[in-house]
Amino acid sequence: MNRRAVYAWLVVCAAGGALALLSAGQVWAQLLAPTGLTNPEALHDVTGPEVAPVVTPVTLAALAGCVAVLATKGVWRQVIGALVAICGGAVVIAMMRVFDDVLLLESADLTGAAVQVTVWPWLTGAGGVLLIGGGLWAAVAGGRWPGMSSRYDRTGRDGRDGPPTERSMWDAIDRGDDPT
Repeated sequence: MNRRAVYAWLVVCAAGGALALLSAGQVWAQLLAPTGLTNPEALHDVTGPEVAPVVTPVTLAALAGCVAVLATKGVWRQVIGALVAICGGAVVIAMMRVFDDVLLLESADLTGAAVQVTVWPWLTGAGGVLLIGGGLWAAVAGGRWPGMSSRYDRTGRDGRDGPPTERSMWDAIDRGDDPT
């Protein structure tokens, strides 16, 4: 059951990150500006990186946090899950900037223009919400999830964790093993 929860969590976070990354680079808004009698309206595209340049790096940080959640266990997994949720929140907050008409019009240096928002900022926000949910899920339940295999963890010859002691090295020599 716990493995299924980890897989479901991973799908949620990967979908949220992919959705946010995909939609972050698209055209978020179109500005219709009057330009004169011969050309009554001109269309200006405003892309996600122009309005919210923080979305891509924050989403990449959240995806890196998802990998870190898989590589850690216990309290560290919960802390990193909380950081993933914070990154998702930053994506949602950055997405909201597209609805600030004044900001869009000032960035394009247009007066008297009309703003038409596309579907892409909404999809970016949905990706951020998925990252928030996945991060909170890991923060709450991640401490109970199984960790990575301990196959490559370093243990002493006597089964204790940590570097070998002088005594354990002499015991290894007595058994005929090479302690180095």
